[in-house]
Amino acid sequence: MNDASQSMPEVATRAGKLRGRVENGVTVFRGIPYAAPPVGELRFEPPRDHAAWSGVRDALEDGPIAPQGRSRLAHIMGDFERPQSEDCLTLTLWTPNPDARGRPVMVWLHGGAYSSGAGSVDWYAGDRFAANGDVVFVSVNYRLGALGFLYLPGTSEGNMGLLDQMQALRWIRDNIAAFGGDPDNVTVVGQSAGGGSIAAMMTMPHAKGLFRRAILQSPGMGRPSRGAAEAAELGARYAHFVGVEPGDEAALKQAPVQKLLAAQGELARSLAGFAVLSLPFSPVRDGRIIEGNIVERLQAGAGAHVDVIVGTTREEMAAFHCVDQAVLNADEATARQVFERLCGPHYSEYVDEFRRMRAVPTPAAMLGDLTTDQVFRMGSLRLAEGQARAGHPAYVYQFDWQSPTPGFKSCHCLEIPFVFNNRDNWRDSPMLNGCDEAEFQGIANAMHQAWIAFARSGDPNHAGLPCWAPYDEAQRTTMRFDTVIGPVNDLAGLSYRLPWPVI
Repeated sequence: MNDASQSMPEVATRAGKLRGRVENGVTVFRGIPYAAPPVGELRFEPPRDHAAWSGVRDALEDGPIAPQGRSRLAHIMGDFERPQSEDCLTLTLWTPNPDARGRPVMVWLHGGAYSSGAGSVDWYAGDRFAANGDVVFVSVNYRLGALGFLYLPGTSEGNMGLLDQMQALRWIRDNIAAFGGDPDNVTVVGQSAGGGSIAAMMTMPHAKGLFRRAILQSPGMGRPSRGAAEAAELGARYAHFVGVEPGDEAALKQAPVQKLLAAQGELARSLAGFAVLSLPFSPVRDGRIIEGNIVERLQAGAGAHVDVIVGTTREEMAAFHCVDQAVLNADEATARQVFERLCGPHYSEYVDEFRRMRAVPTPAAMLGDLTTDQVFRMGSLRLAEGQARAGHPAYVYQFDWQSPTPGFKSCHCLEIPFVFNNRDNWRDSPMLNGCDEAEFQGIANAMHQAWIAFARSGDPNHAGLPCWAPYDEAQRTTMRFDTVIGPVNDLAGLSYRLPWPVI
């Protein structure tokens, strides 16, 4: 083997050969197309296989990311700029060596409220996983916003971004062995919208067999997926914002992308409300791709065929509330209205309970705790309960480490750099400004190696972590990641708190 083939290895996929590059001892393939470009007549259509090519295709540069506006969490995570295009269905792959070793495979599905983000940004580089864990790591770009999740029968059947993810997983199943991975040992890892996507796929017969294990980080399962009627009404409103006449929704196929993005912003503003985390576009219960209520099905054990880690940060909603002056300046009467909306006629009892849980129970702090439970924590624990009842218990964690930036607390997205263990890629991230570097590295080592161990065997325990037992409804063991790391029984207090209301 000559020096060129060692530094720029070639791998044969079913569609054709790819040429990658060795970077810091890890082989990387960028901009790999896993589906045909969803452009022209394929806009709003399910993904299709990419055409084969002859010769060797360079996989040396990232492809464009999905069309999107600025992330609403840029003030927390930081900003990024990348070329954008509807031709965005690509993935990035890191492998220790494209050989026949059959390594565990980890697949990252990024968050961003189904409207922003990209698997190819440096935050989600999988080189540390490949180098430290001897795993093959794949990060996926998928369609976002209206282009990925508009539901408007006759124009767009919805859930296209979810189908993109499944198409990527099928590509991995069919091709990953050539990159040194084991197609029968695939772990999907997703945060926020990525975790919500995994939750949906765990209930979908068509996704069965595409992954063996799942790590769901802060999946927003407290926001129920929309039913078809509601999603179609929202789709019609969106078409109005684009400027499409009723009955001419097919014109959306030709509308300029910038016009589609501007209409997304208008629709999002029309849905905004006090202490409400609204999503203009998200997976739809269409009765075909998603057949029913995701949380209810998971609680009934629909995901019991999958090994699971699931968890949240302690104060997820601080990421959104820290710049929301209406929440920060809320008085008690206004906060009580939200409690009444979410907790029902006995809301005063919940107000008292949440007040007791805070050393300084300001209305803003109580609203943050309430909506963190509503949007993130309770749905995650319902999934864990469903796994336990089905005899396939999940591992549950809570990330409690606090950002040094005032107001950020233990916010949504804060755990991601620890999981990836790639501090240098987050140097410009406001949520890590001023953090103790040794403290960061200690927590990162514990989490990063736990994710690797789980991908390898379905068990996150390793020599650098206190014993992490699976979650059951008797002990409710939860691994707490903070300056002190260790398991706590019933960290969410479900055994003594008021039952979470169903309204």
